[in-house]
Amino acid sequence: MAEDIQEEVKKIAEKIPGCRYVSLVGYDGITVVQHAIDADFDISLYDAELSSIMLSSKEVRNSLDLGNEKELIWLTDNSFFIVHPVGEDFFIYCCLKSAGSNPGVARIELNKAKDAIRRIIYPD
Repeated sequence: MAEDIQEEVKKIAEKIPGCRYVSLVGYDGITVVQHAIDADFDISLYDAELSSIMLSSKEVRNSLDLGNEKELIWLTDNSFFIVHPVGEDFFIYCCLKSAGSNPGVARIELNKAKDAIRRIIYPD
């Protein structure tokens, strides 16, 4: 199971131009798997901090009765983050360079992969 998820995450990261890394993270902030392409920082710290954003987003979504969250996009001066929930317990996201990356490809690849990862994590 873990090898299958690791392979999915690696495939995503390697398909996205300008990708720094891809991580699958629990809403508790613990990294499940990650694959780095061009990251010279502690990815696990980013995973933990992004889980805080996702928990806040979940709380707002529930409070306002907005339905299921599909995607969160966050652009900073240094990075472009695209986050997709995977079930109720996990999310997968990629960190792209702010310039020279392809967010469109990242969105497509994350969307395709989250279904495969969901089937691995939550088998019927």
